[in-house]
Amino acid sequence: MGGRTGQSNQEKRSEERVFAPSYLWDFRCDGAACGSHCCRDWRIPVDMAAWERMARLPSKERKTIFAKLTEKEGTGWETSHNEDGACAFLDEDGLCSLQKRHSKSYLPDICESYPRVSYRFGDYVERSLAMTCPVAARLALLPDAPMQFRERTAPARRASSSTHPPMEALLLRDHLRALQLRMIAILQNREKSLRLRFLHLGRFLSTIEARYGNRLPDEASLLACAENVKPSAEIRFRAPPYTRLRYIAELLAALYEAEEDYTPGRLNLLASSLAEHEAESEELLHSLHGHILENLAVNELFLRLYPFSCAGGFLANFKLFVLRFRVAEFPLLLKAAAKNEPPDQETVLLLLGRVMEKLDHNREADRLLKHRAAEDFDGMEPDEILSFL
Repeated sequence: MGGRTGQSNQEKRSEERVFAPSYLWDFRCDGAACGSHCCRDWRIPVDMAAWERMARLPSKERKTIFAKLTEKEGTGWETSHNEDGACAFLDEDGLCSLQKRHSKSYLPDICESYPRVSYRFGDYVERSLAMTCPVAARLALLPDAPMQFRERTAPARRASSSTHPPMEALLLRDHLRALQLRMIAILQNREKSLRLRFLHLGRFLSTIEARYGNRLPDEASLLACAENVKPSAEIRFRAPPYTRLRYIAELLAALYEAEEDYTPGRLNLLASSLAEHEAESEELLHSLHGHILENLAVNELFLRLYPFSCAGGFLANFKLFVLRFRVAEFPLLLKAAAKNEPPDQETVLLLLGRVMEKLDHNREADRLLKHRAAEDFDGMEPDEILSFL
């Protein structure tokens, strides 16, 4: 993905057009509701613009703030931690002392934006929320109804906390929204299993890429293409259940570097057990929580700006999208198999949040998944990918 935007006239706008999932407008950052989840256990980088704003404060206030920052040689500054792992600026009431005493304009970009992820397309912004935030996850994932999207005018946010869309997305912006809504419609077709919807999406993206290359057709052509590649039957798995499940188990162990319960040996044992009851476990999970998994897939599709999230074209993006989803779903399947019943809603949110935290906030995990998606499924078409994953 691209980097942060610089200062611009957009900083001075009081309002901006925002295209986003409808749940976004109900979100309020509330440390009391989530235990200040994003203010604990990781150091927050302080961008230079925020550091300069802090440096212009009166001497006494400046010294108090800088005492809570740590300088990293050659890479700038970051917030310090208290003994309990909380950010040094976090007060006992779960609120940020920096924001309370000096306004949110003094917050670093990442604090001002999180859990929002924004992409600027000139005259409008696409925005959604990361599922690593428990409050955002509840808003986005729990509703039974399909996730809705709309555009509205909203107060402008700091332009420097947005992310530059990849150049391919900018060049295709005239038909980008039509593509996004068509992909979302495919994933929300509840007449098909989620696995078949993924297959339909993969065929659609593969066909669009092969037929139109580096341009996008109009909305009518996108619809016609989607209709022409609908799968008509369930997928026949190419590999034995244990082979497929062990692949995901070993990948999950690699992502967690064998920490806590995710050791290679234990995950392989669980994969072996799950293989005997995979179909039943998946049916149990999807019968009760299928809407949560659908909402997760739709949100990730929009949040990561697929099919432009990684280099390599539409099909390469599809492979990464499916692989990320299967890794997030796997602990839920294990839990369903272990108890012979679906996990409760709170457990689902907890397990998904744990995996998404690893996928979203760990660069090594991100690099590993991109490498595996490209190398392990090189040359595969959507039908082959879904027959394995």
